[in-house]
Amino acid sequence: MRKSKKSGINIMRFDNLNEHTVYAIGGISLLVSHIAYLTIFSILSVKPMIYYNIFSVTFYIGMLVLLYKRPYRKRLVLATLVEVMVHSCLGCYTMGWDMGFGTMLLFLIPIPFYLPLRRLMTPYLFSLVPFALYVAIAAQVKFRAPSAELYTFKDPTINNIVYFINISFAALILLYISSIYMFSRELMRFKLTSKNESLKKLATIDPLTQLFNRRAMNEYLKLVQHNCERSGKGYAVCIGDIDDFKKVNDKHGHSMGDEVLRQIASVIAHTVPAEGYAARWGGEEFLFIIPNADASCGAELSEKIREDIYKKNFRSDNGNFRVTITVGICRGNPGDDIEKVISLADHRLYQGKQTGKNKTVV
Repeated sequence: MRKSKKSGINIMRFDNLNEHTVYAIGGISLLVSHIAYLTIFSILSVKPMIYYNIFSVTFYIGMLVLLYKRPYRKRLVLATLVEVMVHSCLGCYTMGWDMGFGTMLLFLIPIPFYLPLRRLMTPYLFSLVPFALYVAIAAQVKFRAPSAELYTFKDPTINNIVYFINISFAALILLYISSIYMFSRELMRFKLTSKNESLKKLATIDPLTQLFNRRAMNEYLKLVQHNCERSGKGYAVCIGDIDDFKKVNDKHGHSMGDEVLRQIASVIAHTVPAEGYAARWGGEEFLFIIPNADASCGAELSEKIREDIYKKNFRSDNGNFRVTITVGICRGNPGDDIEKVISLADHRLYQGKQTGKNKTVV
């Protein structure tokens, strides 16, 4: 298997931010906002808005308690939208259109599209409500007598301050909902990438040895051949087969046989250079290829692998044992058919088996 620096997929830091926390942040923000409204309206002595904001503060305190119960969460979000719409309409009625309460209704129009509502038409239906209220209030203002509001202020500074506060709170609500949507989208993208990487790994990696499987190796062989033709340099193909592996399974058990395969694969993976590739070619057979190398380089590498494997001492209930490996090597040149090169390496492996095993044959 080609060796490279491991790089994990970075799951975004809000991955552990649970649903309750997200809703709680919104609830606390709205609670603080209505406490601020209550303070402002108390200073201005706007009684209808004082009474309504006392209700709103109570509502959001109750909302924060009920958020612990998952079935209520979506209903509470919709109730929140209703509360904000009533607040906007009451503000327009008591203090006038120019205070910015009506503009808040416009900010509510896109919010249902960010919510996890099941039916496709539901966001459109909910968005129609603030839009219809905005149009109705705007139409009423046109045919309404001047200064028909319950509370008016001669100082334009007060009007400007209330207007700025309304616009700011409305923008913050939209920013909060949009941020949740963006974070959820990014998190989903990262998880999807992670899932695709896992599926890709399952499709290319042998689960037992963690080397490339034969299918993936065939693709890398094409890449090596292509690069060889471009650079004009050759490559070394090495095929190794564990000697008498059937005896290991018969005497020591298949679980020990699997451990032998894992240990040998580890030796190969750590010995093959970074630009090389290694795979479990089939059963107890391994193939590794070294680009920009000749047969002598392949022989040197294979000898080191063979010696390191022989040094390993395996233990089972039936006693300690060692295993050996025989390797066949063939050099490939630009223009060579890589399948024929592999076939020649396999033929030399067979020669090694016939002439004593535990050797490399060039």
